[in-house]
Amino acid sequence: HAASSHMLHALTDADQPEAGHRILINDDKLFPMAKGCEHGPETRECYFEPLTNCKLSDVDDYETADPKSTKIKILSKPDEEYDRSVRTLYTSDSIWFRKVKDMYSWTGLGFNSQHSTIHMTAACLAYYFRVKPWLRKEIDERLRRNIPLDLNPQRTIGVPIRRSDKCHGHALEGSASGELECPPLEEYLKKVKEFLAFDPRIENVIVTSEDKSACEEFLEILNKELPSLRVIQNIGDVQQGTGSGSKLEAYTEGSSNAQVVASALTSLHMHMRARYFVLTSKSTWTSTIAVMARVYGFASEVIVFDIGPNKNTFAHLARRGCA
Repeated sequence: HAASSHMLHALTDADQPEAGHRILINDDKLFPMAKGCEHGPETRECYFEPLTNCKLSDVDDYETADPKSTKIKILSKPDEEYDRSVRTLYTSDSIWFRKVKDMYSWTGLGFNSQHSTIHMTAACLAYYFRVKPWLRKEIDERLRRNIPLDLNPQRTIGVPIRRSDKCHGHALEGSASGELECPPLEEYLKKVKEFLAFDPRIENVIVTSEDKSACEEFLEILNKELPSLRVIQNIGDVQQGTGSGSKLEAYTEGSSNAQVVASALTSLHMHMRARYFVLTSKSTWTSTIAVMARVYGFASEVIVFDIGPNKNTFAHLARRGCA
């Protein structure tokens, strides 16, 4: 979400596209998830294609520039104003991103309908997540192993469960405090049953989670309550027990950051084979799954049940079409 927001900031020049479109260049700082990368630098580009062919060497260096230079501007905070004629703009080191109101004026479409908003958001996410060939091959092999040949996306429910360090009151050392009142697993089951009542032709349910215990518990509930449903799992999923792999060594023995990234992106692609979703939209990850499924998924008319009591600025796109 933050990455796509930075892309929109560059494209709109902060709601002033007439000032000229900018090129977003990632810095070359260490990406924690790329620690120990065997396929490239320990940066974002260990896993993903560069956002542009331009390099950091192409920009004006703020460390050697004249303090009075009009070529560069360093934002001290995301919402700080700046002269649009400045050639090189350095974004704030703050973890927050600049909010762009007129997000798609740069497209020249002449409107900013909700239809274009979700499609352009999904397009930004798809562009940002263009994986390197080695990772594409790994994901493809996992998908071939996990997805049955006769799976019909129109008759499939996706249940991406986000728990562990996302929940209030978690006890995971080294993780940020939780930000979600995680609903009981019975709530997921309740909505699955409601989907079955709505569409009796449903045959499959795809269940994934970074939380191994929650996933196993939910699978037991499904097996007991809905034994006729075929359950599709992400076989080989690391399930590292946290939303990040940057502290992997503290949670999962013998796994690598690359395996976490491959597992997560495999789960995302698996859920592209579902029409119905039960999720908590407070999680940017599960919201991303819903947004991508609406635009790039294999099923038509995606429907989402959001069972989380909390939401974020990304949630409304995931919820579109909610009953």
